[in-house]
Amino acid sequence: MIDYILREIKYSGEYKGQIVKTFNIERESYEIFDFPSEIDKEIKQKLKKKGILGFYKHQLEAFNLLKKGFNIIITSSTASGKTLSFNIPIVSELSKNEIATALYLYPTKALAQDQLEKISELTNISAFTYDGDTAPQDRQYIRKHGRIVIANPDILHVGLLPNHTLWSRFLINLKFVVIDEAHYYSGVLGSHFSMVLRRLRRLLAYYGSYPQFILSSATLENPLEYSSKLVGEKFELIKGPLNPPFGKLFVIYNPPIVNEALNLRKNIIQEAVNLIEVLLKNNQTVIAFVKSRQGVEILTKLLQERIGNTFSVSPYRAGYSKELRRTIERKLKSGEIKCVVATNALELGIDIGELDATVIVGYPGSISSLFQQSGRSGRTHESITFFLTSSNPLDQYFTKDPEYLFRGKFESLNIDLSNPYILNPHILCASYELPIQWDVDKEYFGDNLKWTLQELERGGLLVRKGDKYFLNGRKSPASQVSLRSSGEDNIRLIDVETNTVIERISKNRALEEAFVGAVYMHLGETYVVKNMDLENREIYLQKEVTDYYTDSLSIETIWVDNILKEKDVFKVKAYFGEVTVEEVIRGFVKKQFFTDRKIETLPLELPKITFKTKALWITIDDKITDKIKKVEDFLGAIHAAEHAMVGVTPLVVQCDRNDIGGVSHPLHPDTGMTTIFLYDGIEGGIGITEKAYDRIEDLLEKALRSVSSCPCKDGCPSCIYSPKCGNENNPLSKNGAIMLLYEILS
Repeated sequence: MIDYILREIKYSGEYKGQIVKTFNIERESYEIFDFPSEIDKEIKQKLKKKGILGFYKHQLEAFNLLKKGFNIIITSSTASGKTLSFNIPIVSELSKNEIATALYLYPTKALAQDQLEKISELTNISAFTYDGDTAPQDRQYIRKHGRIVIANPDILHVGLLPNHTLWSRFLINLKFVVIDEAHYYSGVLGSHFSMVLRRLRRLLAYYGSYPQFILSSATLENPLEYSSKLVGEKFELIKGPLNPPFGKLFVIYNPPIVNEALNLRKNIIQEAVNLIEVLLKNNQTVIAFVKSRQGVEILTKLLQERIGNTFSVSPYRAGYSKELRRTIERKLKSGEIKCVVATNALELGIDIGELDATVIVGYPGSISSLFQQSGRSGRTHESITFFLTSSNPLDQYFTKDPEYLFRGKFESLNIDLSNPYILNPHILCASYELPIQWDVDKEYFGDNLKWTLQELERGGLLVRKGDKYFLNGRKSPASQVSLRSSGEDNIRLIDVETNTVIERISKNRALEEAFVGAVYMHLGETYVVKNMDLENREIYLQKEVTDYYTDSLSIETIWVDNILKEKDVFKVKAYFGEVTVEEVIRGFVKKQFFTDRKIETLPLELPKITFKTKALWITIDDKITDKIKKVEDFLGAIHAAEHAMVGVTPLVVQCDRNDIGGVSHPLHPDTGMTTIFLYDGIEGGIGITEKAYDRIEDLLEKALRSVSSCPCKDGCPSCIYSPKCGNENNPLSKNGAIMLLYEILS
């Protein structure tokens, strides 16, 4: 079937050489070993009924290391049996020790529910999900009788830790803490979660409990460093198979050029529509991943218009109600839905049935995520994945060097343990749970804890009594601390016709996506924003049919506050430090569906966004700049070089292109030199540019390669154009950027 589909694509009138390269991902041979004798006979019988006759090598390693008392991190391919690697040892131990307990932590409620079903198939030990939807009477029963509790970081943070005295039985007997899908916890969420886990360990020490931690993840570049940062303890690494147990064809698919002079390619969403239609007509069940919520809605809308009611197509993303998401999951698993279009909300390991094909619409931001998404299809049989590359420089890099994806090099995950915007709120949460002693608790919160406590005391948030610090208040602050943002407000999006809240978003997202005149998409429908009331945290939208979508345009100004690191790199000086960013959304552009053609640009007057963050920057001396000025547009050269560096940063550090910003300045007042900045787009910073600073040589080399190998004449979306540029990509000089980067590197 896969060969037939490829032939149909190649011989169609739409084919213009879109297939860049195909990779046959061979199935891995999984050797089976006998179950250890310690495993309960009843558990073995249940496994054999499911066709599981023994352990794979990595599962056996996990069992043996856990038996010896180690913390472990398991990294392996999708569909390689990671879940059984920890479920069987835990259930076996809890079967023998009748008071022992285990805590499972999943990033989503859907995953928690999915895990409960898997555990229930193995054992009769009392297991429960515990989240915000759990009824009050059920919560009391779970606290008293639950032995396996499956929760999420948010309920651990807001519900369990502040009320730990109610959970004393469970905590005193806690033997295992499982953190599945651990690669999910990067950036802001990962930094918050690392603080929550330190608060948990601190309370467990108070109860005399020292459980083993088990992390399970997709393949990572830095698993031991990451697990230690996330939890704060030492780990042993178990490397499972890199390839799945079933073969897969992986296709890099580049939309054709529609304007050779400008090197413009066909719209990636439109190309995805054509490709998915071919797959559906060949009776393939499809999951399509799109990076943005807006992209999910646009692709769903266009698919529904193209194929009508012939096939059932559904969107799936964060922001939908729990009931709606569960309905979509159920219909997908039953086969009622033939194609689901999702954000990375479905990237994780929830059971959504047997899928035949994955279509990845644009690079998701990391190689780990790319293969996680690919692995959502073909869990029980051979499958195919299409990776559609967009016109941006990062995606086009993979068309020039497709083997890069299969060199076994994965990204490092970022966790910042020192960000005060994340650390300080958790210190306050911890002080409510137990009074803080800096000489004891610095083990959990770092050597700067004493200074942080004194600062919070001066601000009246903590009260010192002897050598202990207490929260100045009687209510836990946890409910005011969001794990998924750095303190942003929730804005309600209200349908003016029904007066119902259709979604909630952060203030910064509202300014960037839901300004007056913006087109906002929900469930495949287009809404136009009519009124923005930030004071009351309300935005009013009206459902309207439009043939365009909108993008905001912002201009950033950056100021250096403090230099933390500096080094010589090739012919420039590189710095890493603390900065203040001022961002003004000055307008927005209307773009036509299908073609991305710009219809018009309109002005906006919105509140300025000011935040402190971390950045890397390079200063370029006059010897280099004078050479550029003699032959090229100098402002265009540094602007284009900045765009190129931002564009390839996700190749060097795990992040999304939208997680970072860039500013170029011909003579920056704080440095007195020509300066190019790259900064973390989150208040306080989340470690992205610090990692990029550490790998600045690789970053500069990849930027030069991206620009110099692009076939366009004067620059294009595949090398130096940015869709978010507040100056609308003016001025830009491709030749100037090549010359500048070459001079730096030579």
